[in-house]
Amino acid sequence: MSKNLLIKAAFVLCGVAIGSSAAMADTVADLGAKLTPIGAERAGNADGTIPAWEGGITTPPAGFTLGSDYVDPFAADKKLFSIDGSNAAQYKDKLTAGQLAMIARYKDYRMDVYPTRRSCAYPQRLYDKTKEDVGVARLDPATNDLVAAVPGGVPFPLPKTGAEVMWNHRTAFDSFGRSVSGTTAVVDKSGGFVPLKWDEARLSSYYNPANTTFDALKNIQLKYFTLYTAPARVAGEMYLVHETLNGERNAWLYSPGLRRVRRAPTLSYDNPVSGYEGLAASDQLYMYNGRLDRYEWKLVGKKELYIPYNNYEFANSRHKVAEITQPHFPNPDLGRYELHRVWVVEANLKPGIRHLLPRRIFYVDEDSWRIVATDIYDGQNKLWRYQEETTLNVYDLPACFGFGQAVYDFQAERYILDLVFNDDKRPDFHAETSGAADEKMFDVGELRKRGTR
Repeated sequence: MSKNLLIKAAFVLCGVAIGSSAAMADTVADLGAKLTPIGAERAGNADGTIPAWEGGITTPPAGFTLGSDYVDPFAADKKLFSIDGSNAAQYKDKLTAGQLAMIARYKDYRMDVYPTRRSCAYPQRLYDKTKEDVGVARLDPATNDLVAAVPGGVPFPLPKTGAEVMWNHRTAFDSFGRSVSGTTAVVDKSGGFVPLKWDEARLSSYYNPANTTFDALKNIQLKYFTLYTAPARVAGEMYLVHETLNGERNAWLYSPGLRRVRRAPTLSYDNPVSGYEGLAASDQLYMYNGRLDRYEWKLVGKKELYIPYNNYEFANSRHKVAEITQPHFPNPDLGRYELHRVWVVEANLKPGIRHLLPRRIFYVDEDSWRIVATDIYDGQNKLWRYQEETTLNVYDLPACFGFGQAVYDFQAERYILDLVFNDDKRPDFHAETSGAADEKMFDVGELRKRGTR
């Protein structure tokens, strides 16, 4: 690939305002009609490569057992084509700058493209609450903190600003209570890694049916608890986080070396993450997390993009993490890309404000409001990192869940594969009823007790 192709990729955003002006004219009456109940375009595209949304997957397919691997409802799909260095120019308008950089840098990198399946679906209660949120949800104009909303719904199904789209991502539904055990692989140039193992439980106050008003949330969006179990250098380290809606997050750390609990104010923004070896900032976890106050957020518009989607094979426990990882990028044989519409949001650091990542371009799936890809630029406005996450429908809820997050660092020529569960028990998306997550688990006193056991 030529340098000109990469230069063109950097400016492809100039032509992405597909349907953005029309979207801003939509009203609450369009939700569930012209639009899906959470604000995506219900219709397919003009050439038929993106189908209409017909409700998504709302019930588990035959053969699924709770607690086991998710059965692939699209296992019979045949690959349409692959995108690699031989044909990337043909598809450049539907690729991110990061994807084009991966193709240009690694001759064996490829993206296998399958038929587009708009599988995302959510509980009816979320659809109802989303309608109630129109005209109610509101951001602080100075900080972009959420200061009003109807809990349990997408706050901005008809977004008018980039910050509103980012809040839809921040509040994207993937259960009320969740318990997962997973692996993070910080992969070196040879493809080797030392598994970082962890257990995590969380409760979403925002999606707790008992919280029917914004005041009932008491400024808490969600709470989560993380325990590192391997390797030995971090085993026993624990974090407790209370994620707020309008203010700094509250976080505590238990250090087994010190045998005490202390506040962890650095678990945010561009501060390093334990075990990530400097390859990702704290707010890159889950594609983006935390406050929006350090950036100016521009809603660029919509575009069609090839993104990882419905990757049931990638998530299957028969593929161990050591099989998935390889030098430079995960095994492309296990990847599935589809053409979907995404919102494009550009974040530029505010003047006089510090952050390691001064410019980012986020691509947000219209059907799930999840960030699925991010181009990340350095202080010289050169592409530095690329971040990508895949999704599948966890149809026992139902919801679209993001996992398999990859962060590529083009300067270090290394990557992180995070949020993978292949070597561990299957995620529990009903932790509030199974007993794997309850309110007392997220109390600071309970963290102290766990640390002294």
